[in-house]
Amino acid sequence: MPPTWHGDRPCRPRRQIRLYRVGPWALRDLHYDRYLRYAALRLSTADACSAIKEAFDELAEWWPHVLAARSPAACAWQAVRRHVCTMAGPLPPVAHLSEPQQDVLVLHLVLDLPETEVAELTGTDLAAVQMHLRSVRAARRHPL
Repeated sequence: MPPTWHGDRPCRPRRQIRLYRVGPWALRDLHYDRYLRYAALRLSTADACSAIKEAFDELAEWWPHVLAARSPAACAWQAVRRHVCTMAGPLPPVAHLSEPQQDVLVLHLVLDLPETEVAELTGTDLAAVQMHLRSVRAARRHPL
């Protein structure tokens, strides 16, 4: 693409990050603070960092397949979640909820992330996040 002109000097178009070249590290860096807050709820800080590192080392091995998935962010979230849960075990107070419901509950209601950030972090649609929140709230009002 030829440069466009801005006043008397050419302007080059911004280069887009090419995820296939930088690997999963750009995705990790984008959400690292939120991954760490989630992991640190259940693990020591050192173990939380280790779980995230292991998740992204795993993603690096499968990176072309991750990029071919509908949502690389969802793949990354699942890897982080899986490694945290492997190290920490199940979350007893919400073990009866589905994994997506647990994610929304912890990320939105415990970590206080806005619904849009929960959707972005987990690689799901905002509508799905809102639906899971409604179902969790309904379950709290009507226990079995």
